[in-house]
Amino acid sequence: MMIPYFNRIMKNGKSINHIKAIVSTLLAFLMLSSVSVLAKLEMQAGASLEWVVFMQFTVSLILVLAIASRQGFGTLRAKNVKFQLVRGIAGTAAFTCYALSFSKIPLVNASLLNNTAPIFIPIVTYIWLKVPIDRNIWWGILVGFAGILLILDPSADDFLKLGDLYGLASGISLAIAYTALGRLTKSETFVSIIFYYTSICVIALLPFAVINWSFPDLHAYVFAAVSGVLYIAYLFTLQYAYKYMPAVKLSPLIFSAVVFTGLLDWIVFDNVPGWMTVSGIVLVIAGGVLAIMIHEKDNEDLRHHWQ
Repeated sequence: MMIPYFNRIMKNGKSINHIKAIVSTLLAFLMLSSVSVLAKLEMQAGASLEWVVFMQFTVSLILVLAIASRQGFGTLRAKNVKFQLVRGIAGTAAFTCYALSFSKIPLVNASLLNNTAPIFIPIVTYIWLKVPIDRNIWWGILVGFAGILLILDPSADDFLKLGDLYGLASGISLAIAYTALGRLTKSETFVSIIFYYTSICVIALLPFAVINWSFPDLHAYVFAAVSGVLYIAYLFTLQYAYKYMPAVKLSPLIFSAVVFTGLLDWIVFDNVPGWMTVSGIVLVIAGGVLAIMIHEKDNEDLRHHWQ
């Protein structure tokens, strides 16, 4: 499915720019996968989950403010406050639930459940924005849900573990955040979107971080700083990719994050996924790619407009 898809892209001219876009997107998702690995290492070093998430977004916010100071703070002006709030709150919930998930289940399982967002996006846009669901999308959604069931393993005694539920919650929250983001890119600057997102994260997480403040080993602070830098680098690298190819064509590569996370989970934490997990990954990726390609094909309002 993926090879013919990208072969068609390469035949449409400007192949060098397409290569730049694809490589940049893969690099971006490698950075994002590294962020989750660093967060788990911080927890192993004695940091509380609240501390981990708060520190990461605090570092990210400082970097965004530094960038805005060079570009002019006028770039931070918000034109669509409603969608900025939704994006910020949903994004905070998504990453927090994701962190809760991988603190309880293998990182690759948590990553896959987090990346079920493309399967939920058509449902979210139908409920929230009243965008009709193309009947062909249901095939992608059903295939994706079949993959989710394999990941959850209904035959196990501990079916629907708490970590699994957090992972699903992160995927649904991320679908809401992506839907809001699609609208925001039409009217807001890239720096503005990141600024309000990280600001809302820091403000929302501050009381929880204070209550559950921890004093981990020194290297946890280094991991926290690096994760904050990598998170901002991931966002800017992805935006760079969108300059050379529309986001809708690059969207299927979101699932490369699952592959990268699985490899890092294996290398760093020695977690080898079983056959049901691998089968679930294949089905969720297939369903997600199908849902993305059909859903965004005729929905101009839902596409990113940074390019």
